[in-house]
Amino acid sequence: MKRALRLFSGFGGRLVLPALAVAVAIAALWWVLLDRLQREEHLLDQTAYEKTTVLSRLVEEHAVSTFRRVDDLLLDLVANTQRGQPMRIDSRRAFEEGLVVGVRAYDSQGVPTLGAGRATFQGAVVDRDEFGIARDSSVRGAVIGKPYTSSQTGELLIPVSRRLETSDGTFAGIAVADVPVDSFVRYYRVLGLPTDAVATLLRADGTVLARNVETAAASRVTADSELWRVMRQHAAGHMRMVSPVDGVERITAYRAAYDLPVVAVVGESVETVFGPWRENARIYIGWAGVTTAVVLLFVVAFVIELQWRRRTERALRVRNRALAWSKDGIMIADASRPGMPIVYANPALEQLLGAPASGLMESGALASLERAISDRGALQPLRDAIVVGRDARIELSRPDAAEGRDRHLELSASPVRDRDGRLVSLIAIVRDISDHKRAQAELAAARREADRANIAKSKFLAAASHDLRQPVQSLMLLMEVLSSRIADGPTRNVLGTMDRSLGALKMLLDGLLDVSRLDAGAVVPDMTAFPLGEVLERVAASSRPVALQKGLLLHIVPSRANVYSDPMLLGRILQNLVENALRYTAQGRVLIGCRRLRDRVRIEVWDTGIGIPADQQADIFQEFVQVGNASRNRDQGLGLGLAVVRRLSEMMGHPVTVRSSPGRGSVFAVEVPLALAPAAHPPATAAAARPAVPTTVLVIEDDEIVREGLRAMLVEWGCTVSAAGSCAEALDLAHRGPVPDLIIADYRLRDGRTGTEAIREVRLALGRILPGLLVTGDTAPARAQEAEAGNFRVIHKPVRAADLRRAVSEVMAPVWSDCRTVA
Repeated sequence: MKRALRLFSGFGGRLVLPALAVAVAIAALWWVLLDRLQREEHLLDQTAYEKTTVLSRLVEEHAVSTFRRVDDLLLDLVANTQRGQPMRIDSRRAFEEGLVVGVRAYDSQGVPTLGAGRATFQGAVVDRDEFGIARDSSVRGAVIGKPYTSSQTGELLIPVSRRLETSDGTFAGIAVADVPVDSFVRYYRVLGLPTDAVATLLRADGTVLARNVETAAASRVTADSELWRVMRQHAAGHMRMVSPVDGVERITAYRAAYDLPVVAVVGESVETVFGPWRENARIYIGWAGVTTAVVLLFVVAFVIELQWRRRTERALRVRNRALAWSKDGIMIADASRPGMPIVYANPALEQLLGAPASGLMESGALASLERAISDRGALQPLRDAIVVGRDARIELSRPDAAEGRDRHLELSASPVRDRDGRLVSLIAIVRDISDHKRAQAELAAARREADRANIAKSKFLAAASHDLRQPVQSLMLLMEVLSSRIADGPTRNVLGTMDRSLGALKMLLDGLLDVSRLDAGAVVPDMTAFPLGEVLERVAASSRPVALQKGLLLHIVPSRANVYSDPMLLGRILQNLVENALRYTAQGRVLIGCRRLRDRVRIEVWDTGIGIPADQQADIFQEFVQVGNASRNRDQGLGLGLAVVRRLSEMMGHPVTVRSSPGRGSVFAVEVPLALAPAAHPPATAAAARPAVPTTVLVIEDDEIVREGLRAMLVEWGCTVSAAGSCAEALDLAHRGPVPDLIIADYRLRDGRTGTEAIREVRLALGRILPGLLVTGDTAPARAQEAEAGNFRVIHKPVRAADLRRAVSEVMAPVWSDCRTVA
C-alpha cells in the first residue's frame, strides 16, 4: 500500500493514468481488430463448408442417377439374355445420351458372348475385379469396377457390371456397361467450381472414379488417410484436410451414396477461400501495428519530454540553490533596458557590496557598483569592455567598517549579445580576494626575507670558503716542500697520511663549492653538438689510474654518436658516476656503454659493487647520503658526487636513472639528446715538450703562511721568487727588481685591495702584460668574469701542487716558446 502511494505521489504517479488510458486504447484497438478478423474467418469457413456440402450432394445425386440408369440398362440386358430374347442395345436412350459407350457380356469362363457399341475393352476379363466379385460372391446389385483406359479411343471408362445366372442360380457370366468418365467431368464443370476446387467420385474402397481435374487412372485414397478414417465413422460430413491425391489443403465435404458403393467428395482450396482475406488481414494488422507504434512513439516522446523538463527544472533548482549558496557574488543585469537594471543578485553579492537585495534589484548595475566602492574611476575598464563587447576583469576596493580596513574585490564581467550583435545582458561575478591579497603581501615579504637570507648565506659561504681554504692551501704547499726534502720511510708514511687527510678536506670543500654554485644558479650550461667519444675518452683517462690501483677492470665501449649537451658538465656527470662505481666496487669491473633510443642516447655505467636497496635508491642523490659506509670512511667519498649529478642533470634536462640489486651491482644511466655531427675542425698539433726555462715569479699573498708555502714550493721548482703581502709591496718589488715573468696573487689583500687590482697595477708599472694566476678561495662567479676581462687565469684554493704546476706551465707556455725562439 505504501509503495502504491509513493508511486502515485511522485513524478511516475502523474504518468500512471495517461499510461493506463493509452494501454486500454491500444488493447481495445487490437481486440476489435482480432475479433473482426476471427469472425470473418469463421464466416468464410462456414460459407465454404456449406458450399462444398451442397456441391457434394449434387455430385452424389448425379452419380446415383447415372449409375441407376446404367443399372436399368444392365437389368434389361440380363433379363433378355436369360429369356434368350435379343435386345437392341444401341437404340437405348443411354446410348443416345452418351451415358454408355458400349456393353459387353461374358460367360462363366470370361469368354465374350455379346458386344454392342464401341469396342472398348480388349483384354481378359477374368482378371478384372468386377468379374471376380460376381463370380466369387452372390452380389445381385450393380458392381462398379475400377476405371480403365480404352486401348482404341484412349477414353477413361468406368465398367458397371451385373451377375448372370442360370435358372438354378449358378454363375453364368457378367454383363458390363462402359460409362465414360468424361460424362461425370462435364457435369462437374457445369457446377461452377473455382479453378482450384475439386469434385471427386470415389468407390467404396477409395478408388477414384471421376475427378474434375486430370488424375492418373486407378488412383486411390488409402485406407489410412484422414478422409477415409472420418468416412468410416460418418456417411456424410465436412473437414479441412490436405488432399491425399494432389497434396493441396482444402475445405472438403463428402457424402456416401445410400445404395451404391460410391462417395462424392468436393473440396475448395483454403488459399482460394482465405487468400484475399489473409491479404486484407495483413494490411489491417500492419496498419494497426503502425498505429500502435506511432502512439507508443508519441507516448515515449511525451515521457522523454517530461523527463527532460523535470531534469531541467531540477537542474535549474540546483543551479539557483548553488548560486544562492555561492560565496561569490553573482549579478545579472538587463542591458536592453535603460540604466542596465539588475534582475538577479544572490545573497553573497548583497554581503560583498554592502547593500540589501531591495536596493540592488532593478537598480543600475554600474550605479550599484559605484555606490559600493571608494574609487569610481576603477570601473572605467568595465565601461570600455561593455562598449566593445568583451570580457573584463578588474580589482576593486570597498571600505569595510566591520573590519576597519578596505575589502579587496575582483569583478569578472561578461557582456552577452544576441545573434544580431545587440547587447542583451551583463553577467558579473564579484569575488572577495582580501585573503589572497594578504597572502600575496605575506609571500612577497617572505620572498624578500629569503633573498636577504640568501645574500647573507652567499656572503657567509664566500667568507667561510676563503677562511677555510687558506690554511688548507698552506698545508698543501708545505706538504709539497716537505715531501721533496724527507727521504726516510716512516716520516714519508706520516706525510702520506697527512696528504690523504688534506685530499679528503679538499674533496669536501670542492663538493660544497659545486653544490652551492649549482643551487645559486652560478653555473650556466653551454649546450652544443659534439662527439660523445671525446668525453668518454677523457673520463677513461682520469679514472683508469684509480681502477688499476684497486685492481678493477675499467672498460669503456667506444661510441661514434654525436650528442647535444655541455661537454664539460656532461663529463662531470659521467666522471662522478664512474668515481662512484669505482669507490663502491671491491672486485670485478666497471663498464661504460651507450644505447641508442630513437632521438636519444642512453649512457650507462655498470658496476659489480655492493648494490643499492630499492628503498634507498631515491635517497642516494641527496647530500651526504651514502650506502654501505656507516663508519663514514673518507676513502669512500663524502656523499656529494651524486647530489652534483642530480643537479646537473635537472639543469640540462638529462634524466638520470638507477637500477640495482644488493650484492650484484648497479647500473646508472643518463639520457642525452642525439645531434648531427658538428663541423670538422683541424686537429690541434700536440705541443712539444718545453725545456725548463728560469722563471721569476712575483707572489702576492696577505696570509704569511700561504705566502711562505708558495715561495718554498716555487723555489723547489727552480724559480726565483719575490714574495709580497700587499699591493704596495708588490709594486715596490717590481720596481726594485728582478722583473717578474709571472704574477701569482690571492684575491683578497690588505687595505681592501684585490689581487685583480694588484695584477693590473704591476702590469701598468712595468708596461708589460705579464701572465697572471689568481689563486683564491672566493667562489663567486664574478671572479671568473674579472679573470676573463683581465686576461689572467683563476684557480680555487685549496689547489694541489701538481695542479698549480700544470697551471703555471699553461700560462707560461707562450713565454717559454718565445725564449726558445730567441735562443
